[in-house]
Amino acid sequence: MRARLILAFLLAPLGLALPAQGQAAGAGGSDGPGYAGLEICNDTAVPQSVSLAYRDDGRWMSHGWWGLPPETCERVLDGSLKNRFYYFRSEAQNWQFLDERISFCTAPGDFTIYGDRDCAIRGYDSAFFAKIDTNIATAPSASDQPTVAYVTRLSLHSRPKADGAGPLSTAIPGAGATADLAFDQDVTFQGCEERGDGRVICKLVMGAGQLCVTNDGMTDPAIIDRLQALDPGTPVRVSGESLTSGDRVTFASLNSLTERAETRHDLMLDDLAGRWVSQADAYDLFIIEGASRHNFYGSVETMTELLSVQTACDDASGAGLYMVAQAEDGGPTHCYRIISLTEGELVLSYMPRGTELRYHRQDQPLH
Repeated sequence: MRARLILAFLLAPLGLALPAQGQAAGAGGSDGPGYAGLEICNDTAVPQSVSLAYRDDGRWMSHGWWGLPPETCERVLDGSLKNRFYYFRSEAQNWQFLDERISFCTAPGDFTIYGDRDCAIRGYDSAFFAKIDTNIATAPSASDQPTVAYVTRLSLHSRPKADGAGPLSTAIPGAGATADLAFDQDVTFQGCEERGDGRVICKLVMGAGQLCVTNDGMTDPAIIDRLQALDPGTPVRVSGESLTSGDRVTFASLNSLTERAETRHDLMLDDLAGRWVSQADAYDLFIIEGASRHNFYGSVETMTELLSVQTACDDASGAGLYMVAQAEDGGPTHCYRIISLTEGELVLSYMPRGTELRYHRQDQPLH
């Protein structure tokens, strides 16, 4: 995937530059007939690799990677844009991508992946993306076709890491439950799913990720039955052996399962249960149920995360408890310091930037 070179040193004397985000080359605003394609410009100082995700004929699709040298742009989509929202991710050595907790499947090298769930189970990686809002209300009609592309810039979500540090750690201090073959671990039950082929997958959340148990004969059927009878969010202690371990997703066989007393972390997780709506954007909301957080933009679910409450997360510790969220099937860990939690309001600090996020409780079904 080759980038279209923009000769910045030739354009500068003419007073030209990379288009600003949301500004189509040669057009102004979104009041016209929409956009003829999507273009991503690398206005950073380093080469970047870019992937894109969007809804295609009712299915989520992720596609990548495009290699973008500095001062280049790439047309990542051709034709009239049909969606208002698209999602992208960029990666560069010693640079940090400021994502928006929206998870899609990815893979090394060129890839096209349909579906945004069960990435690890299907052999893919999982990563967080950021949102592109084209502000298109409706798709253009056949008689009113757009002629210019929507353009977004990488610098809005890509920053150099401090002191050229390596990748941010996604490990949670004190976890390590998947490091050895045998384990004895406090976990939180998330839920069981019965697939169409009769396969049952039960999921439990631990500090280092997700523990999956199936009715494949490796675990006593009585334990599977007990798991299926539990309520989401039930604190339990399990012991067993790891069978396979990927990026924070471990398939295991269990030889014991006991319910345990709730800790202050479990009690905080219980208090977080409910529907929370951003005070800054009424379309941005999430629902916490048991050990899961379901994220929505309007009525569209964008991703599901594993959720736990910890005393530390990555390099952050102290000053209260932390809400730790990661994509259901692996990917980066996101840390939020819980500043305050009342019956009607939740205030979080998104680490490490310290961005304050305020939500109000609105326990009613989605429309």
